[in-house]
Amino acid sequence: MKTTRTLLIAAAVAAASTPALAGDWKFMPILDKGYAPNFVASVTGGIMDPQHAKSGDAWGLELAMNCGLLQTPTGVVRTKLSVNKFDKNGLDLTTVELNPRWTIPLTRDMSFGVGPGIGWVKADAGNRTVDMFAWQVGADLDYRIGQLNLGLGARWQDTVGKTVAAGQQGADNWLVQAKVGIAF
Repeated sequence: MKTTRTLLIAAAVAAASTPALAGDWKFMPILDKGYAPNFVASVTGGIMDPQHAKSGDAWGLELAMNCGLLQTPTGVVRTKLSVNKFDKNGLDLTTVELNPRWTIPLTRDMSFGVGPGIGWVKADAGNRTVDMFAWQVGADLDYRIGQLNLGLGARWQDTVGKTVAAGQQGADNWLVQAKVGIAF
């Protein structure tokens, strides 16, 4: 079941990002004279649903910027660095994530992004603390009003199968969140 879900999510991301593959790619745009990172710093809040615990509140911080390493011929690759915190029913998760998103404009002020990511997860379940590598896939919808940025995001995270607690392998989870940020 996990393999099927992973393959379906990967296929959906590949299909959604197909237009980004055609044309000239730009490597190291950060070295260009006109490069603008377009930073957005946000506070996030939402619901996390881990595989071995009931869902609950999650909160965090996110810094997003135009990727300085790679840009596609269409759309913009936005790099999103985030930290999230979840603590419920004896499971405490802290995630640090790097999520590039291929982003396209839907309207003048609204954009949609999709992409993979990597992360680090610290899971604390009772007397055991485990650090795990993670990979994830997600999507974001952002709306800009001047310098104010409002967003919605969802991502699925797969952690390596380390023992978190007796009978609990890994800390796979879903996260759905709202974002309020300032562009600078």
